[in-house]
Amino acid sequence: MNAYGKYIGSGEAAEPLDDNHAIIQRRDCYRFGSDAVALAHFAAKYVRRDERVFDLCSGCGIVGIQIAIETGASVVGAELDKTLCDMSVRSAVMNGLTAVEFFNADVRDGESEPFASGRGKFDAVVCNPPFYKAGSIPRAVYPQAASELTVTFGDVADRAGLLLKQGGEFFVVHTSSRLDEVLSACRERGLMPKNMTINESGKTFLVRAVKGGKAGMTVDVRKF
Repeated sequence: MNAYGKYIGSGEAAEPLDDNHAIIQRRDCYRFGSDAVALAHFAAKYVRRDERVFDLCSGCGIVGIQIAIETGASVVGAELDKTLCDMSVRSAVMNGLTAVEFFNADVRDGESEPFASGRGKFDAVVCNPPFYKAGSIPRAVYPQAASELTVTFGDVADRAGLLLKQGGEFFVVHTSSRLDEVLSACRERGLMPKNMTINESGKTFLVRAVKGGKAGMTVDVRKF
């Protein structure tokens, strides 16, 4: 990891993703988990090299960066937290991902960049959103990453619907206790759920929805 030294700040470390790639992490910030990695792999099965992907609530950048590594697609990410966004920017540069960029932006502000100029221009949108309602007990480190203290799933679905081209795909991971709400929110915005994978633990699920798609969804169960 010495090759990454010039990109790493105080209190940070480069966490390996594979033999050739790593991502910047720090103990006192949101750290990605298996759900984020599963979302990236799930979306990468559908995303093509010539497509544009938007990573909403991008956090440390793991989902967008992993998709770019696997597919070669161009990625734009948006993260409200300045510290996490800065780490994402440096992780992209550190990995030589010239077609990946991150913005410090609020998903709720559609008039800000990169949202205003991105309307209807993306082939895919991915999001690993906060799982729990604002009234739930927040975790001690970066509570906004786990609870809807700033952004709700409705906000995310609104933005995804506006960013996607007709026929574009929305990929999300969420907690199973909110499955009905997530599917309903997608449908209300014309994002029709087409494929769902439920974690064999029963705790989380992945869903692919298509803007303007027809009704009908396949479901499978596997470990992730």
